[in-house]
Amino acid sequence: MVPGRGPLKIAAALAVAAAGLGGGLAYKKFRTYLHEKQLRKERKERRQRDAAASEQEQKARAVRNGAAAKARKRPRKRKRAATKSKPAA
Repeated sequence: MVPGRGPLKIAAALAVAAAGLGGGLAYKKFRTYLHEKQLRKERKERRQRDAAASEQEQKARAVRNGAAAKARKRPRKRKRAATKSKPAA
């Protein structure tokens, strides 16, 4: 597998094996990272879909129960004090 003889050959073989093992571990970690990234993306999309569906369900339930659509309340007009006419003197 590696050129040379004696202890040098053993050292070189160990270096190659260590590099291969390190590369394998790095590859495994990278694949795990990609898989978790994909899972996070899917969870986010699922949450958004569920939230949209929940909102639609609440609207449908309100319509079934006969609730009117929420309109913004207009502020009440303040009553003005009636002006008194001055008596003719």
